[in-house]
Amino acid sequence: MNLCFKYRLYPTPIQCETLNEMFKFCRFVYNSALEERISFYKKYGKSLSYYQQAGELIEVKSSFSESESLHSQTLQQVLKQLDSAYVNFFRNTKTKSGKAGFPRFKNEDRFRSILFPQCNLKTGGVKRLPEGKLEIKGVPGEVKAIWHRPFQGRCKQVRIVKSSGNFYIILMCTEVPQEPRPKTGKEIGIDLGIETFIYGDDGTTFHHPKPYKTAKEKLAYKQRKLQTKQRGSNNRKKLKHRIAKQYEKITNIRKDFQHKVAKQLVDKYDKIYIENLNIKKMLESKGFAVSKSNISEASWGNFVNILEYKAERAGILVIKVDAARTSQTCSQCGNIRKILLKEREYKCEVCELRISRDLNAAINIHGRGTRPDKKSFSFSEAPPFREG
Repeated sequence: MNLCFKYRLYPTPIQCETLNEMFKFCRFVYNSALEERISFYKKYGKSLSYYQQAGELIEVKSSFSESESLHSQTLQQVLKQLDSAYVNFFRNTKTKSGKAGFPRFKNEDRFRSILFPQCNLKTGGVKRLPEGKLEIKGVPGEVKAIWHRPFQGRCKQVRIVKSSGNFYIILMCTEVPQEPRPKTGKEIGIDLGIETFIYGDDGTTFHHPKPYKTAKEKLAYKQRKLQTKQRGSNNRKKLKHRIAKQYEKITNIRKDFQHKVAKQLVDKYDKIYIENLNIKKMLESKGFAVSKSNISEASWGNFVNILEYKAERAGILVIKVDAARTSQTCSQCGNIRKILLKEREYKCEVCELRISRDLNAAINIHGRGTRPDKKSFSFSEAPPFREG
């Protein structure tokens, strides 16, 4: 299987400055290539291809000294990134799916990574030294990296990411070995929610950790404070940086919580039944009873991805079932009745069952998963690389 392994970098001030210059020049190449495509289309009525623009890189390298420190394939990947954005835009224009808009110019906040496409940590622009430090082409000296766990498989690509002023290295590895665990003979159906993040049909529940709520409250306070700062001022820039740090903290808390929950489920159960939610449709629908921001912050899709790859590696089956009316159907007699979102208890009018709304849904999810027409998760549909 394919997995990504992420590690923190601790470059010196001089190395930080060099990395920032590399990011800045790659962003300049991206924006210049986009501007060239737009101008060419206005003049000739057709767009430039990746190969036409890639042929101009020789002239770019001879004209700008900043390109000397960059690996040759890194700039090619910048042009491929732009070309991919164009392909997605025109594909979605034809199908009218509206998933991707027209490529736009990148500012410093929107250009966050550079890629070394054929790097195995021995050749390809990034080299791992015996003592664990990294030698990155164009960066003076050796860059300190914290290898908090060993990566597995074969490293095929390396990406350097900048987030909130910090630098990270992501290794995209193939042939990562599986780690099957002994069978327990247990199954569970789980309902994903907002108040209770997970409710299992056996009564197992998981709630968001308290630090997650506190971090969101601090973020809201800083965002309100940002409205009082004058645009372009140094105080506004400093506060924006602190807000970005707070966003990163919230993301880390949520991701850590979801990894731990997924690990507990995979360790305890052989089969996990989960509802197949169309989150994109839920966010786009009008008049939905739940706040769109609450759905986004719950990050159900990210949790399902984490659960799926952990289950695949452990040899556990994740089964997705139809999510329609799981909360409205009585888990005892099958009667269907409309239930408002504020109603946290399901009361059946036929068999007089009184049960928690989320528990009722979890029982229905488990029941649908054990039917012959169940839809199981196909690991071949998984993205090529997932963060481990």
